[in-house]
Formats: sequence, structure tokens, C-alpha cells
Amino acid sequence: MKKRAPMAIMPILMAGLLFTGGCTRDSRTSSPNATMIMLAGTLSSHITDRAVIGEGRASVHEIMESTGASSVSVAYIDGKRLAWAETFGLADKGSMTAPDADTMYCIGSTSKVMAAVAVMKLVEMNLVSLDTSLKNYIPLFEMASPQSEYDKVTVRMLVNHSSGFPGTDERNASTASPVADFSAQVMETLGTQRLKHTPGYMHVYCNDGFTMVEQLVLAVTGTSYAEFLQDTIFTPLGMDNTKFPLDYFPDGSFAISYTGETPRPQLFLNTFASGGLYSTPTDMAKVAMMLMEGGALGKVRILLEASVNEMGTDQTIGTFNPVKALSWSYGLGWDTVTQPGLGAVGVTAWQKGGDVPGYGSVMTVAPEARLAVIVMGASGGFTSSKATLIAERILLRALKAKKRIDAMPEPLSPSPLPEKIPSDEFLDSLTGYYSNYNTFLRVEKQLDKSLTIKKYDSGIGDWIDLQTGLKFRDDDRFSSDDNPSRSFSFITSEGRQYLIARMPLGYGHYRDDLVYAQRVAAAGALPGPWAGRVGPKWLVVNEHPESEKWESPLMRFHSVGDLLFSEWDGLQAVGPFTDPDFAGMMLLIPQLEGRDLNDAVIENREGQEWIRFGSYLYRPLSTVGVLSDGTITIGPDGFSEWKSVDAVGMTITASVTPLDPGGRWSVYDGDFQQIEAGEGTQSFTLSDGMYYLLFHDSAYVDVEP
Repeated sequence: MKKRAPMAIMPILMAGLLFTGGCTRDSRTSSPNATMIMLAGTLSSHITDRAVIGEGRASVHEIMESTGASSVSVAYIDGKRLAWAETFGLADKGSMTAPDADTMYCIGSTSKVMAAVAVMKLVEMNLVSLDTSLKNYIPLFEMASPQSEYDKVTVRMLVNHSSGFPGTDERNASTASPVADFSAQVMETLGTQRLKHTPGYMHVYCNDGFTMVEQLVLAVTGTSYAEFLQDTIFTPLGMDNTKFPLDYFPDGSFAISYTGETPRPQLFLNTFASGGLYSTPTDMAKVAMMLMEGGALGKVRILLEASVNEMGTDQTIGTFNPVKALSWSYGLGWDTVTQPGLGAVGVTAWQKGGDVPGYGSVMTVAPEARLAVIVMGASGGFTSSKATLIAERILLRALKAKKRIDAMPEPLSPSPLPEKIPSDEFLDSLTGYYSNYNTFLRVEKQLDKSLTIKKYDSGIGDWIDLQTGLKFRDDDRFSSDDNPSRSFSFITSEGRQYLIARMPLGYGHYRDDLVYAQRVAAAGALPGPWAGRVGPKWLVVNEHPESEKWESPLMRFHSVGDLLFSEWDGLQAVGPFTDPDFAGMMLLIPQLEGRDLNDAVIENREGQEWIRFGSYLYRPLSTVGVLSDGTITIGPDGFSEWKSVDAVGMTITASVTPLDPGGRWSVYDGDFQQIEAGEGTQSFTLSDGMYYLLFHDSAYVDVEP
């Protein structure tokens, strides 16, 4: 195992200090990489803080060790004071630079809390009403569904995940250079898409609803979303290290994320309202304190208390929701306003997590207990779930130190429950195929009357075991002897059958339910045109040149009976087939696993069948031309050009000279694994295999056998 770089630690300890006050630097710090801020406050607060800090440090070290995170930054808020903040690891491994309190992280979907604050600001300014149609404010907003349906999308639905939008327009969303006004693309894409469900019918995670908040702000204020948040939230709260990636950040201002030991370029997540914000735990601590104080931080009021309360109200009550998921009880902007880790000990908490390439974060606020924790990290397997574990440990230790709870809860270690003997008829009613937004499952009955859950692996074209030995128990759920803490059940609601997963989360002292998959029937065969599309490959042509999408440019269809699945970020079920050129999204799963669905639409381009999936456009591999000497020209539509190179049994050298000195290109092997990518002039030696070259810009090519 590769030895990790030594862990540098940056402690920033505060107690009894408001953000409007100053801090004194301790000149006695022993490490040149450490900055210590003097503690101030009562003796009791010191004792409480020491217990919390010890728990926090231990949890961070454990998570960094298990995930390989390069750096982590934490802030703990107790009432009106930032009680503790500390940074760990290295913000830049190359220079061995530790992060400090001003080091920014991409906070991903934690940005959604700020979008909800912005919406409530608009409400208080009498510019919008939560329950008024979005089209009332953005007349150009439209969808492919009838207007009588999309007119029902309200402002509230944008920020509580109930709009019915398909999910996420991923094209151009995550890049290595800025994309201007991405939200305008999202509105254009929505104009070509159907609603996934009737607006307000259910709540399922939806990034595009939040991205449309940017268009809403622009429409009613005449200012950009970034400018509006800067003027109305960031500047008033003194959030000097909270920024949108409008351009490249100065070196050293943000924590670099790594793939292994290789630094990744600055991430431009162009979905500002749904996930693009960079910030620090100490800056976001100001937001947390403002919310805990009913909308004001000191003398600065951002929201009215009624607006904060509205954000913290469970929006999912009374909508389609077969089983309550405490982790996905959406507020306005919050993933949950019934955070189960704190709820298990009788404390109400609001929480929002964020995951983007290279970063994970969480903000957990317990408004009645007047406690909050923000955690951000980079690289490795550091995700919002790992950040949640850290946050829960810190908050639980704080509750114990304050005598709000008697002891830290113990992580669950259940024993298998007694078995019940299910009837064959009952088991037969459960077996079959199930699907969510990216996974295709099969539930099988075994001879011993247990169940097996298999997952279809498109890479090998076969089924693999996901869960085995699931026995029917006294609690009417299925679980194995080896892992009794994870169990499964089945429920029928509004004529649809669902697979429900119950699993331990966070610190491990509680379990939560999730509507995991919907049953789908496989009978008969695919209609003729679609059957012929199973197997061939399609290649994306319209993504940003500096997007990670190019690392996986391929799309294929798979089928089981008359079930069709697109291989795109996993396997996604599409159907029914209303005509030979249309296969529609077909799942109705609330909470999380029904997110990011798309229709598959065939477009005829000069006699070729191209596929539109969301806003991505794919061309058939079978029509890709052979690379030869001459100029590769990018057409007026801007689509990237693909060329093939058959070097089986030989060696071929290809020299590429972009007509634009910064022109970009990529090289793939026969399995479409990207083996090289870059810009400018270069020669490639391709030996004994099939290769594909991708050109994002016009270039001259010289080919020598």
C-alpha cells in the first residue's frame, strides 16, 4: 500500500467570539503549518469544547485514513459562537501546503441551501410568491408536456424537489473551464423535455429545479444569480471566502482534489444554484448561525423568522411517498428537516449534503439545540455520507457534554430476528425485475425460501449477486444472517410495487428506509426498430471539450424481454414505446432513486439514426469515418468529430496539428477507454489494435503506416 503524505493539521479554535469581533494569533504554536486562535469564554464552555474537539478530531482522522481524503475542514457552532474550527491534511500536496480557515472547497449540493435562502429573499421583497406558477415570472419557460401541465410548476416546487422535471441536465455541467450562463441551457433543455410526473405529485431529487432559480432571479431582479447572492447574502454576512467559479481562482485559494496522487484541475461546476458554490466551513457557519437565530446574524438580518421556519418545514407530507424516508424529508433547500441521526436521540435537525467530483460536504443545523456542524473534504472516497458521520459524532458528543443526552448512542449491532415461513404464493408475488434511475435488479426465490437480489452488470453482460440469503423475519422484512442490520421489504402503492431498503446510516446508531426500486414487467419482445438498436454503439458529440464526460463517451442499449435499458451512468429503464423513435422515462420513485431520468429520442440526420438523451446527442459508431491525411473540420453545429484507426497487426503514426493552437483532442482504445487527451500539436504511435481519435477543434492530420 502506498504510504500517504504526512498529515498536516491547521487548528482554528474559537469560543465566545462573534464574527464581527477580532482574533488574537497565538505566537506559541509549535508547527509552522499551524495557526492557533486563543480560546475565550467560560470554564464550562472550555470543558464542553474540549470533549467535542476530541470527538471531532478522532472522527476526522478515522475518515481520512479510511478514505484517503487529501484534506478536511470542519466548523462547530454552539449558539452565537464559532466554538471550534480546524483543518486537516494538505490543500496542495505538491507544495505540502496545509489548508487554513480561508481555504475554499466546492460544496456541491450544499449550495442548494443558499438557493432556498435566495428564493425566500425574493418572497420577502414581494417579487415572487412561493405558490405561483413559475411561468408567471418567466414567460419563456416551456416544456414538451402540455402547457396546462407545466403551468402547475410553482416557485416552491423548484426548491422542494417536486417540480416533475426529469432531473439533471448534465451536459456542460462539470468542466475544467467556465461555462457562461449554464442555467440558460437548462431552460432550453427543459423546453424539449416532458414532465416526469404531475407537478407536486411527489418529491424526488432534482437539480434542474434549483438551477432554474438562477433564471428566476434574473427574470425578477435583472441581476445575475451570483451577483444577487453576493449583494444580499455573502457581503452582508462577511462571507469573504464564498464564491462562484466565474473564472479561475488564485493558486492556493482552494483545496486541490486528487485522483490518486494526480492533482485534478479546478472544478467548474456550472450549476451554480444546485451545486457550484465554493466556500469554507467558517463562512457557512455564518449561514448556520443566521438560520438558528431566526434569520439574523448580530445586527444583520437576512431573512424573517417566518421564512426560516418555512425552509425548515417538511414538504413531503401529504404527497406520494410509500414509506417515509427521514433522510429525504425535504424542506426548502434541505435534504431533510428530520435528520435521523439527531432524531434518534430526540433532537430536531436540518441537513444538506453535497457530492461532486473530488469533493464532499455537509451542513447540519439543530435549531432548537442551537448547535451546528459544517464539514468539507477533498479527494479519495470522501463523500457527504462520510461528512455526515463526522458531523453526527461531533453533535452527539456536544449533546452529551451539555447533558441533553445521557450518553453517546451505541452503533447498532443487531442479531438476526426469528424466521417466519413465507408461502410460495407470497414469494412468487415478489420475484421479478426492479429498476431505479441507474440500476437494474432481479429478485429471485430460492429453494430454501430465501430471496436473492441480483444486479445486471452491463460490463460483463450478466447478473451478479447483490444480496443473498435474505430470509423472511418476524418484522415482515427480509434480511440475511450475515448482515441483519440491512433489510428489505416490498410494498404496493397506487398500483405500483416497490422494493424498500432499510439500512444503517451515519454514526450507525439508527436505520432509515429508502424507496429503492420500482417493479417493472418484462413480457414479449421489443418493437422491431428498438430491437435493432440493442447492441450497436453510439458516441456523444456535443459536450464541452473539458468535461469528464469524455472519459466515458459511449452509449448502448440492453434489453430483457420488452424492457429496454440505456447504458448511461448505469442502466436506466426507458419505455413505453409510443412510436418507433421514442422510448420514454417510465419510473415513478420518490425520494432519491427516481432522479435523473430521460427520454430516448431517435433523430434522423442525413439518413443516420442519432440518439438524443436529455440534452446529449449521440451519433452511431457505425458511421464514424476512417482517419486519413487532411483537415478535420468542425462544422457550424460545433459537434466534435470522431475518426477510427485500424492498427490491428501493424503500427500507425498519426500527427495532429490543431488549426487553433489550443485545439483539444483525445485518443481511445477499441473499448473506448481514454488513453490520452490534451491540446496542441502531437504525434501518436498506435500499435496492434483498433483506436478512435476525437477532435473538439478543427485540425490537420498526417497519417503514416
